[in-house]
Amino acid sequence: MLFGLASTLVAQTDTTKTSDNEKWKFGGTFLFHIHESTFTNWASGGENQLATKFVAKPYYNFDNGKWSWENTLDLRYGQQRNGGNEVKKNDDEIVFISKLGKRFSEKWKFSGLYTFNSQFTPHRDDGLIKSDFMAPAYTNLSLGFDYNPNKNFSLYMTPLNMRNTWVLNEELSGRGEYNVKPGGTMRFRFGPSFLAAWKGEIAKNIILDSKLGYFQDVVDGLGDPVVNWDALINMKVNKFISASFSFTLFYDEDSKTDIKDELGNITGEEAKIQFKQSIGVGFNFVW
Repeated sequence: MLFGLASTLVAQTDTTKTSDNEKWKFGGTFLFHIHESTFTNWASGGENQLATKFVAKPYYNFDNGKWSWENTLDLRYGQQRNGGNEVKKNDDEIVFISKLGKRFSEKWKFSGLYTFNSQFTPHRDDGLIKSDFMAPAYTNLSLGFDYNPNKNFSLYMTPLNMRNTWVLNEELSGRGEYNVKPGGTMRFRFGPSFLAAWKGEIAKNIILDSKLGYFQDVVDGLGDPVVNWDALINMKVNKFISASFSFTLFYDEDSKTDIKDELGNITGEEAKIQFKQSIGVGFNFVW
């Protein structure tokens, strides 16, 4: 017998709620994915699988025509289990972005930007801890200019970005992971950066929410940049059925992955382009 189930519960506040004076706006996108497959005496083979994933992307913004304050939160967590293997994570991310701006023309603002990026729970490989909450965590604090040609797109540019890599786990800090000094908890970098964001309907009933960030360190010379590109696409099939697709591309010389030989032995570490993607199809619920 073969049994499979794949479903998605989507709670999406596409109709933004606004206060009486039209200055405060809040809304967001919420997704819950479940995927389950069971195999019994199935001749062609297969492995039982159960996977869940939760995504919450609320926002809370203020704009009175002169000042603006934009706040977004991106929370993602998922787990999966294949056969009799232990439960493992398939997604884990915390991203907070806050931007305060003073408008000096119709399309330009002088702005300050703060971002925070980390994860919820530890990750281990062969019993060795590889990451944890606040290990690493990446924070950015900067002053720059924000270009808003329309309600869908914004481009924030700054020559003055302070980027910190935090490692508050004692074991990871002691090993000097994520390019902090062994026993240290923070690495400081400084340089120019930009953050481009676009959110809107790219076709009927298809919403794209995408952010692309770039940072170039100048403290240690012009080394490798930091690149982070994240996108979430919601596709409404009808009133009750929807599909979602998300992907993230990330590169940072502070974030290295293990290099293994043919026998699986770790021979070193190397910074590589990291990529993840997921697809979900199922039920749609809007409020």
